Amino acid sequence: MILSDNETKIDMLNNKAIAKTVADIIRDCDDRPISIGIHGDWGAGKSSILAMVEDEFNSAPNKNDKIVCIRFNGWQHQGFEDAKIALMSAIVSELSSNITISEEAKDILQKLWKNINWFSVVKTAGSAAFSLATGLPPIGLLNTLTDKLKGTISNEKKVKGALDSIESYMTDAKVFEDVSLNKEFSEFQRSFEELLKKSKIDKLVILIDDLDRCLPKVTIETLEAARLFMFTKYTAFVIAADEAMIEYAVHSHFPNLPTEKQDDDNSDDYSKRYLEKLIQVPFKIPALGKVESEMYITLLMISSQIKDDDNEFNKLLSVTIEKMKKPWENSGFSEEELRNTLETSYPSLIEKISVANQISDILSGNTQGNPRKIKRFINMLLLRKQMADARGFGDSIQIPILAKLMLAEYYFSDKYKEIAALTDDYGKCPLLTEFEKQLSTTDPLLKIEDESEHGAVVISTPRDKQMQETPKKDKHIEKWEKDKAFSKWVASAPMLENIDLRPYFFACKEREDFFFEQIKSEQLRELVYVLMSGKMAIASKIDEIIHLSNDESQLVFNQLKMKVKKISDISTQPKGIDGIRILVEHHKELENSLLSFIESFQTDTVGAWICAGWNNSITTDEGKEKLCKYIEKLKTNRTELTKTAAENALK
Repeated sequence: MILSDNETKIDMLNNKAIAKTVADIIRDCDDRPISIGIHGDWGAGKSSILAMVEDEFNSAPNKNDKIVCIRFNGWQHQGFEDAKIALMSAIVSELSSNITISEEAKDILQKLWKNINWFSVVKTAGSAAFSLATGLPPIGLLNTLTDKLKGTISNEKKVKGALDSIESYMTDAKVFEDVSLNKEFSEFQRSFEELLKKSKIDKLVILIDDLDRCLPKVTIETLEAARLFMFTKYTAFVIAADEAMIEYAVHSHFPNLPTEKQDDDNSDDYSKRYLEKLIQVPFKIPALGKVESEMYITLLMISSQIKDDDNEFNKLLSVTIEKMKKPWENSGFSEEELRNTLETSYPSLIEKISVANQISDILSGNTQGNPRKIKRFINMLLLRKQMADARGFGDSIQIPILAKLMLAEYYFSDKYKEIAALTDDYGKCPLLTEFEKQLSTTDPLLKIEDESEHGAVVISTPRDKQMQETPKKDKHIEKWEKDKAFSKWVASAPMLENIDLRPYFFACKEREDFFFEQIKSEQLRELVYVLMSGKMAIASKIDEIIHLSNDESQLVFNQLKMKVKKISDISTQPKGIDGIRILVEHHKELENSLLSFIESFQTDTVGAWICAGWNNSITTDEGKEKLCKYIEKLKTNRTELTKTAAENALK
């Protein structure tokens, strides 16, 4: 079961503690406005914390009809309209649908809608750029807009309609009665505050998400729009964003702003102060420690098999949260805890738990405890196994081995490519096996981990062999030894000795094909080259052909078949056909493969050569019968020569 990558209210990381604290702060503020920031890197769990905050207010027993929560996703609104208008519309629209509004409140609501419509008119007409940070545009803008409409729009009806709308906004919207920017801004705030008061709302909680996914312009516009409401009574803003991305957006949107330098030469520029002034209470999501990451990996592997509403899974979640409350005492799950908590589910989850234990050390270290990166790795692991099952070779894939190779693919990519290149045609990598044995047989007392800048692992020989001359090592192994992290991966379970790695490379080849491009054995590559040549050259290799094993002969046959099928003109005999005939002549187990190959040629375009020359390679009665059925179909061939050849062959 693939894991959902959307935000979730299911707490596997003790983030509910942050959500509860945020909700308590908002409740304690009474009617005072407050702005709260939820900060963390991409994938740290910001969206899930917002969902948990919303759940704190909306679910029993904490549900309070006088606290209204509104979710606004800046990324979803990107590209549809002005971000300022989008946020204002979302807030006013949500208020309209969530509260029972009195007649007096309806009048205020209508005026706010007219203000929003006015912004739309100004934007559409392109009269001037203005910032909500300093209040609403002065009355003079309306006069400029009116003049511009008269001068640029030729359609009299459109001009009249636009002017009527503007006149209506000027008449109905009280905020435009004064030309002072500060006065207009204050009036708008009072109108919105009055709406909340008349609607008997104790707190309007606006949850803003995914700003760090937006373009810089949209990010800044949304934050500027939020400032219009942010200091209004009864409001609370909770903004989830990556601080670094917000700073980048400010830099991009205001490129000419000066940067101040302090005595210590650290930058304290406007991009940092912008968010600090906007957010009163910042929450930084703590990074997962090694133990917490390992527990999270175990939970994800388990939840891929049993549903997250399962009673036993919920019991395990409770154990998890209790352990995470005291991270300094947390040593992770013990086998006994998992067995006692999961009870009836445990036997079926043993493999998943084992894989979690196997990958947790390397995965947690290389993802820096980022929950989304961890989840995506596990999802890809599960997806590849599922795809292997669907393609029909799932039985050849063991999840522990697939997981180990994926760790190398993700975090030691250069060495992963080397392993693929060094793997032979039977899926074995002798050098990797040699290095595994070297790591496993080295005397632990003499194993020195050199914490140099290169992180090298220096492996000495056992005591009784120290005086012996050390044989020269392969250059790959010498390089691998110097990488401490990679050596740790090689030494981790399961060992890959005697494992056919071919199905695993195939399962992982959606990015690049590191293994299946060609035959690895130089001897077999040379044989394929000769078999694609003339009969004289092939005759010199008969003894070598005879001594091929069954696996080798099948491999050579497959390579020849692929090369022949790449030849577009089959009206004359392609190169490689003579080689195939002689190969099958000495390896009768390939007869069925040969018949399938012959039948793959289209009967209306193939040449007369296909009708003869198979007597020594197709010798069974069943094989001859299949060949005759195919040749019978050649009577419909579009060339007389092939038709005649078919008739003669059938005689």
